[in-house]
Amino acid sequence: MHFILVHGGAHAAWCWDRLVPFLRDDPAVESVVAVDLSGHGARSDVKPLDEITRDDYVDDVVREIEARDLHDVVLVGHSLAGITLPLVAARIPKRLRRMIYLSTSNPPIGESIMDLMKHPLSPLSRGADPRTMFANDLDDETAEWLQRNLGPEPPGPMREPVEVAVAPAEVACTYILLERDEALPPAYQREQARTAGVTDIIPFDAGHSAFASRPKELAALLIECGQKD
Repeated sequence: MHFILVHGGAHAAWCWDRLVPFLRDDPAVESVVAVDLSGHGARSDVKPLDEITRDDYVDDVVREIEARDLHDVVLVGHSLAGITLPLVAARIPKRLRRMIYLSTSNPPIGESIMDLMKHPLSPLSRGADPRTMFANDLDDETAEWLQRNLGPEPPGPMREPVEVAVAPAEVACTYILLERDEALPPAYQREQARTAGVTDIIPFDAGHSAFASRPKELAALLIECGQKD
């Protein structure tokens, strides 16, 4: 079982740093790869931010999996990664063991993330600040670390209407609903799971940055989900 971790908006592969060791310590896990999407982290300068598209994100993830010739992959995506995961699944369904949406936004076909930001429960509609959205259940030191590392998000993927909202039927999917999420509240998350066609919804007691607030427990849950038939 191989884990591929896809970060959300304004984040990069660094956001998984506290979670990755717990995944790697489990004998059932063969490898763990945290992907830097175009415009983020180690790939922040691959092209100008205003030229980056959702297809770049999809290519980034598929490339990581194919370059390593991985099968039996558990693909985990957080927040904005909801727009990327179904397209990855459509490209390489036979390589995936399970896909896990971790408090993701999943616009319906024909709508974009910016359209979703008009939702009354969206962080934009509620005027939530970064500390509240990303760090409501983090201690001060961890919250400072997370906020210090946040970067700009390319506008293109936020504005592009979604063309694929649901993964192929052959790809098993789980949605982990973060019960203390102040960025994407639980009621909002349930709507996103429905749009993504996911019926396996698992509540988890954490805020939006569960990989930082409860990394050990989240890793255990991800492994449990990955081992489902």
